[in-house]
Amino acid sequence: MTASSETTEDIIQILANIQPFLRKPIIKNKLNNFFKENDEFQLDTIDLILKSLPNVTIQKYDDLITTWIDILTVFDTTKVNHLIRLYLEGLANKPELIRIINPLIIKCLRGFNKEKQEKLRDCFLETLFMLPFDKNVILSNLNKDSIIWLTNNDFSNVSKK
Repeated sequence: MTASSETTEDIIQILANIQPFLRKPIIKNKLNNFFKENDEFQLDTIDLILKSLPNVTIQKYDDLITTWIDILTVFDTTKVNHLIRLYLEGLANKPELIRIINPLIIKCLRGFNKEKQEKLRDCFLETLFMLPFDKNVILSNLNKDSIIWLTNNDFSNVSKK
C-alpha cells in the first residue's frame, strides 16, 4: 500500500479522535515500528506528515501532539535525536510550517514536568548543533517563546497564549 498526503491526513484525524488511553499504546507501537524501518521509509513518513500539516487544522490536534511528544520522552535519547533530526531536515525544506507548529509544541511542553522538558530540550539542542549549517534555518523561524525555552528551559518568562 502506498501512502499519500490524503491518507496521512485521515490517519491523523482518526488518531486525534481516539481516546487518549487507547491512543497512547497505538502511537508507542507505531514509533517502535518506525525506528525499526530503514532511512528511506522514515524520511518518506516524515515527508508525508509534513505535507499533510497545511491541510489539517493543527490547533485541533494539540492533545494528539502532546501524547506523541510525551511518548517520545520514554525512548532513549539516540532515538529521540534521530526523530528530531528527521523532522528538522524536513522542516528546513518547509520553513513556513515552523511558524504553524511552533506555538502548539510550546503549549504541549508547558504541560510536561521539568525532567521531560529538559530531556526534550537537550535532545533538540544536541540535534540542532549536529545539523549542517544550511539546515539551521530552523532557528531563524522560531518564535520568541521557543528561543526563551531553548536558552534557559524556563517557561516563567514566556507569555501564556
